[in-house]
Amino acid sequence: MIMPTEQVRQNTGPHPGDRYYLEGVGYLIGDVSCRFNARCGYLRCAVNPTGPCEGCRYYESREATCGENVT
Repeated sequence: MIMPTEQVRQNTGPHPGDRYYLEGVGYLIGDVSCRFNARCGYLRCAVNPTGPCEGCRYYESREATCGENVT
């Protein structure tokens, strides 16, 4: 079996306007008010990693913990 030397990547990058910078945290992708958001700059979430977040059928509001500000 011949394996390709370069793996083909799918277009899994963030959608325009879906990536933003949060001071003290860094870049984030997607809607951080969702329970499933990964809260990182590399992965949007577990259930809808390619997005978009807008209109996602898996959206569940995340409850803020003490001292946490969810925007």
